[in-house]
Amino acid sequence: MGNPIQIDDKKFLRKMKKYEEVVGKEVAQLVQNAGRLCAIECAKYTAPRGNDTDAKKTGEKSLTKDLRQIFTSVNPRWWKEVIGLNKRKTRNTALINEKTGQAWVTDKQQTISSLEAAAAWHKSNKTKGRTKRLILIERAVVKESVFKKLLRENLRKVGLCKAGWAVVAEQCKADVREPLKGFPSWVKRNMPKASGSVSEVKRDGFGFELKLHNKVAYSRENLNAQSESFAVNLAKKKMLSMMNKAIRYEKAKQAEFQQ
Repeated sequence: MGNPIQIDDKKFLRKMKKYEEVVGKEVAQLVQNAGRLCAIECAKYTAPRGNDTDAKKTGEKSLTKDLRQIFTSVNPRWWKEVIGLNKRKTRNTALINEKTGQAWVTDKQQTISSLEAAAAWHKSNKTKGRTKRLILIERAVVKESVFKKLLRENLRKVGLCKAGWAVVAEQCKADVREPLKGFPSWVKRNMPKASGSVSEVKRDGFGFELKLHNKVAYSRENLNAQSESFAVNLAKKKMLSMMNKAIRYEKAKQAEFQQ
């Protein structure tokens, strides 16, 4: 599910204190804004990396590969041949590829003709959100129509781990008009199935702690510690840049007013 991310940087807090003194915005609000930026950057670096159409296609390609590693999809004609294997009196029979001379289906393989059974096979062959490649004669043999339905259902889930960060970004009390700006539609559509949390702790003085937690299963596997650290630091840099610009602007206004 991923470990909590803690924004607790002394340099960052000093800059926020300066921002609060000059601009007049409270530290608590600034941390919430930073938390939202952090969630956006973490989402970008969660697989499939990026937030554009190419990232979506990468995720779809990876998911399709995962399914094809555990299923052999057959059309109606060959499905009859597969079922026929189990009806033969002699055992240890197989369908042979005429070109290679190798068996591509044996009578010992599981045959699947329903979406529920296909989903169950998929779940049983997943480890940490990914499937392990099975050799050809170990894969479940599934009706082509059922495989297509399963694939469509799973392709809609591309971006689910990113959606956990969208939930987090929305929960941050950032004073922005569009808290989900930066999240593409193929990520936002998964938000009803995603979960995340934001917890805050007020300390003495200017101390303010914010923890962001993406609670989608396997979100940790899709955002390694190095990428997470990079995303958090990038969010901090963006926030520092925004504060510096605001401080300079406010000081310029005050100087102009005093003239």
